[in-house]
Amino acid sequence: MVRRLLAAGAPPARIRCLVRDPVRAASFGLPPSSLVRGDLGVAGGLVDLPTALRDVSVVVHLAGSLKGYRRAHFDAVNVGGTQELVAAVAAHAPRAHFICVSSLAAAGPSVDGRGSAVHPDAAKPVSWYGDSKRQGELAVVRSPLAWTIVRPPVIYGPADAATRLLFAQANAPLVVVPRRAAPLSIVHVDDVVDALLAAVVVRPTGAILPLDGPDRTDTHALLRAIAVACGRRARLLPVPLLLARVAAHASDAFAALRRQAGFFSRDKLREIGACGWVADGGPVAAALGARPRIALADGLAAVAVAAR
Repeated sequence: MVRRLLAAGAPPARIRCLVRDPVRAASFGLPPSSLVRGDLGVAGGLVDLPTALRDVSVVVHLAGSLKGYRRAHFDAVNVGGTQELVAAVAAHAPRAHFICVSSLAAAGPSVDGRGSAVHPDAAKPVSWYGDSKRQGELAVVRSPLAWTIVRPPVIYGPADAATRLLFAQANAPLVVVPRRAAPLSIVHVDDVVDALLAAVVVRPTGAILPLDGPDRTDTHALLRAIAVACGRRARLLPVPLLLARVAAHASDAFAALRRQAGFFSRDKLREIGACGWVADGGPVAAALGARPRIALADGLAAVAVAAR
């Protein structure tokens, strides 16, 4: 998103990025003059935020904790960090529009997109992660700020760790999958940025906007499509969910020993076992005029080329 803003002519002085490690962030190409040190996951991690919020008109809250083997691993950032950020914006930039990038997991499962734009009070997440994002949304909607909530589904793109994991899984000699394929929305990172930049311009107050890609898929078809993009054929091995639960418990136990969460966990399995994760792209098209443009096959092919 920062690269797109810079490419559109926004001067670095008008962009402020709250990052945990400014040196590492600069190594990714973010302008050093835009960087503000801060951490939503630790007490006292926002001491420099009041200065950074001076004269700010839009806040885009992109931070989130995606992995964990305990509930607290998600709540620290997704709930507590969001509450602190909202309070700081309300105190130091009360006229700023707050764009909260949440997750489809906050709304709960869906096979047809219905309910993907539901208010967080009525949402039904199935995972710790999803409920932590829902509670973060509640902190936003109960604040005095003007706000927009954006709920992306699975996001993919080059240089993303979760995308690399999906590609490695799809290209393995055998791909272990649940017996039942679940319908799925998936969106390229560039389409997400398009929607967020449109939200920065339009600033639809009180809107809850699920994002959808141009192509619907399912959990089996996605892995096959990734393999095709890499010039391979995926060999799927369906397994009972009970076996996956055993593996998830083992993964969490190993993560606890290392004190480092992985992408596969008991909490992630709650989402994997759901009926589906489909978003309704209608609200974002109506509110922002934004429509996804990167076809799944084209986006996966580009990721495959970038990974070579």
